[in-house]
Amino acid sequence: MNKRKKAVVDHALQLFVENGIAKTSIQQIIESAGISKGTFYNYFSSKAECIEAILEQARYEASLLRAELMIGKDPTDIHVFANQIAVLWKINQESGLDVLYEEILHSGEVELKQLVLRHRLLEFEWFKLRLCEIFGDEIRPYGFEAAVLFYGMFQYLTFTCKITNHQSVSLEEIASTLLKYLEKIIDLILKEKTALLNPDKINTFIAVSKKQYSFDITEIKYRLKELAEQNLTNSQEEIVTAIIEEINREPLRTRILNALLKVLIDEFKGSEYEQTVKEIASLIWYDVRAKQLQQKST
Repeated sequence: MNKRKKAVVDHALQLFVENGIAKTSIQQIIESAGISKGTFYNYFSSKAECIEAILEQARYEASLLRAELMIGKDPTDIHVFANQIAVLWKINQESGLDVLYEEILHSGEVELKQLVLRHRLLEFEWFKLRLCEIFGDEIRPYGFEAAVLFYGMFQYLTFTCKITNHQSVSLEEIASTLLKYLEKIIDLILKEKTALLNPDKINTFIAVSKKQYSFDITEIKYRLKELAEQNLTNSQEEIVTAIIEEINREPLRTRILNALLKVLIDEFKGSEYEQTVKEIASLIWYDVRAKQLQQKST
């Protein structure tokens, strides 16, 4: 998403949170963003498409942060997984998206409800693949059901903590504790075959409902090239060059790339390029992880 489009999305989100979706018109978004009607319709064909872009942006940001949390870490580390789970919930809370979700789910707007459903399915699918990575492929047929159980518990526990003023309990703590509970539930499902959802029907439903996200590796390479042309220290230049060489290799050596990305982030810590480097590293790792998980699911 380019900067101008993202600016319009940010203005729209603010208006939706303040006034509600139904009470916010396209004209209000146009005026708030300072754009023409033609520009708006060049980006979005409708208000619903604008809302979809808001949801996609939240998932995009969550994907980058989740990738950043994983760089240099053991992918089977349950604490890393718990921190990753909390990311999207924090984004939704801080941006006000959780309020929009509630409005949509209680509205009569079928198209908007389908958007929310699709994004929930994407989250469940991500959770399922991470579960398989941590607990083994034998739980794959029950991964979606496990995701439903987990997020149901997570939602009501966070809600209860909020209304009972348990502010000291973090989202990461809730996620970590529930994963321990879920591990016991998974053991029971595997042992007693108590799953209620039919895996074949779930897979068919997901296939027609979800929307895949992809990143252009060419754009990532261009940003690395731009970074390499800046006034860098010798060690910074060396690690950037090493990353460029590594992502151009066939086949990609994921373990080596993982180690290099951690060095890259550490090397630029405290510099003017720190944030840029974090985003580049997260984009690279997300692209690699997405391909890995896609291969495992096929």
